[in-house]
Amino acid sequence: MTWMKFAVWLFGFYTLYYAAIIFWDQLRSKRAHTQQDKHELTFVEDIEPIRSHIEESAANDTGSSIASSGGVSLKQMFNLAREEVIEYTRAVSF
Repeated sequence: MTWMKFAVWLFGFYTLYYAAIIFWDQLRSKRAHTQQDKHELTFVEDIEPIRSHIEESAANDTGSSIASSGGVSLKQMFNLAREEVIEYTRAVSF
């Protein structure tokens, strides 16, 4: 038996195997639709909005040196390192 024949037979067995599983699953799902007892899982969360303290803290700004906090792209990070805006502990190759 050559490798090509082996591969073809293996592909054929896998195809038949998965076709049989799909057929069996379809057959079972048709039987499940005929039953009257259907279960549906639902989740309900009662979420109430809360007032954010960000506006209040922005009004009480004490002149912090932080311009913004959040994610930056890699290019922006290198630009910030070049301008010595951020503190880094190892050498960064530009």
